[in-house]
Amino acid sequence: MKKINKYIIVLFALSALSQSCKKEMIELNTNPKKLNDVAPEFLFTGATLDININGRDRSAARYTTSMKYMQYVTPEGADANGLAGAYWDPGKNTGPNPGFVYYEDYYTGVGRDMNRIIAKIDDMSDAERSAYQGLKAICSIVDTYHAWRVADIFGAMPYTQAFNAVTFPLPAYDYDYNLYTVFDQKLKEAATLIKDNPNGQKNISAQDLFYSGDYNKWLAFANTLRIKIAQRYEKRDAPHLTTVLADIAANFGSNIISTTDGSFGYNQTRDWNNNVDDINLILFGFNAAYPFVEYLKSTNDPRIKFMIRENDFGTNYSGYKNVQENGDAAAKAALLLPENQQRYWGKHTFPASVDPGYGAYGANRFKTFTVTGGTQNLGYLSAIQPRLFVKNGGFGGFDARSSRALMHDDESYVDGATIKMRTFYLNYAETCFMMAEIAEKGGNGLGKSAQTWFNLGVQASFDLYKQVAVATNVPNATNVVMGDFSSKLPYTGLPSIYSQAWVNFLMQPDEAWAMWKRTGYPQFTDVRAGNNGKIGDGSGIAYLESLYDGSKNLLIPRRNSLNLTSGSEPNRGNYDNAIKAMISKDPAYGTGTTDTKGRIWWDKQ
Repeated sequence: MKKINKYIIVLFALSALSQSCKKEMIELNTNPKKLNDVAPEFLFTGATLDININGRDRSAARYTTSMKYMQYVTPEGADANGLAGAYWDPGKNTGPNPGFVYYEDYYTGVGRDMNRIIAKIDDMSDAERSAYQGLKAICSIVDTYHAWRVADIFGAMPYTQAFNAVTFPLPAYDYDYNLYTVFDQKLKEAATLIKDNPNGQKNISAQDLFYSGDYNKWLAFANTLRIKIAQRYEKRDAPHLTTVLADIAANFGSNIISTTDGSFGYNQTRDWNNNVDDINLILFGFNAAYPFVEYLKSTNDPRIKFMIRENDFGTNYSGYKNVQENGDAAAKAALLLPENQQRYWGKHTFPASVDPGYGAYGANRFKTFTVTGGTQNLGYLSAIQPRLFVKNGGFGGFDARSSRALMHDDESYVDGATIKMRTFYLNYAETCFMMAEIAEKGGNGLGKSAQTWFNLGVQASFDLYKQVAVATNVPNATNVVMGDFSSKLPYTGLPSIYSQAWVNFLMQPDEAWAMWKRTGYPQFTDVRAGNNGKIGDGSGIAYLESLYDGSKNLLIPRRNSLNLTSGSEPNRGNYDNAIKAMISKDPAYGTGTTDTKGRIWWDKQ
């Protein structure tokens, strides 16, 4: 009996030790104040390190979703079924799901971590806490921005009860139709916190990879984001937008993003883009889309030199010179055809365009020419300038399609570590176009007219793309000037604003998709063999090609399916209730979560 009791005592002690260790680990991982050996600013760096790029595959996801929806790119080598795969057949009950990862990223990363840092700051002594009010505000802004992105395309999310597993082990869902005012209040409080604590704040210049510790830029971004979110809900709550604008004017001195340098973005640190074989699809897997290229050409837009890669039909490519020098008579004559004198061509986006009647713009990229001893392929269709997205433009991998031998003579290959990649989320040009729309509709333009904001936006977009192009070694970018482009660009009010915003959103295609849902612009036009509809018609207004499959127009998805993430199965009851609530609130949501041609509440018909 004594021996048995001895074993029981030992087992009990081991159990108690195990429970104690488990409790300590839980506290260390859920209670930031237990991390008393790490200052909040260093936690912030760790939590935001290469934010939103948690996997290589995710960096290329935009190519197959919003970049395709908004007709910046179209797949190379796709048949009619391949072109149709991203869209809904209106007569079918099943269709594509964009598969955005914002939801997972928020709950397993930035949302969780920002809340932990805020809680850690709140638990400090008064003397310590006062120096961290600026960082607390920044964490709240980052959290709100990422939470809003989730609500914006998923419609529902656990928020007010999230990250509190003790009190709310099964958190209820919040909805975008309530959250937009919650987000606004959080951003206002953060902006106020920065404004009211101008001195004595921690120097976080080395820990802040967004704004290098410039608290005033964070304040301007918070105000700008308030306007952006309020504008998103304008069809549902126009007075709210008016109130937000008035508050920013009265209480924050109309302080919004006002320079290209003040654009909200992130300085990436990773060098894994140097190995490009699984993320350089934008170079060889996609062509620039015909509507985008033709619009830039029709307005003589100098940004085309930053945004579109030249095709192979020029003397800066050795293959072209090979045809010039060694091609047979037919090949040399073909090079002189007018269409082969153009350096920028895009590919049609819709399934029916694979018909031969649509010519080379519905076909694949390459044309083949006979030369002495064989043949020479030349890329006829252009690509979106890949250097805006991938270091060295995607060249230099082991895949033969990205061989350095296929680079043009004026395309440099440099040490990827010297190329500084910055991801933009809300830039100054977007701010200008946003304010131009508000002023054009008769709202509070914060002291400027609609056309003034529009002109500033065009200039800011040029400046931004030139800055990025120079930083990423786009050929001859330093020599490109804007000239009289802005003064010659027609201004016809809202269509002009939306058209230029669409161009500017090339590096933020998710926002182009959101603008299209919110405004209906760019509008669709029917393109048929021999008739380009309104594409590049010289009006200065941008159009998208109708997604014609030969008998009907296909539909773009309008939202993401709300899915249960890994480990969330016990919360299925609240998840099911969320789906029912969104359908009940607005039948336009669709028949269920997978009906992604349906609408989030803000996306009002």
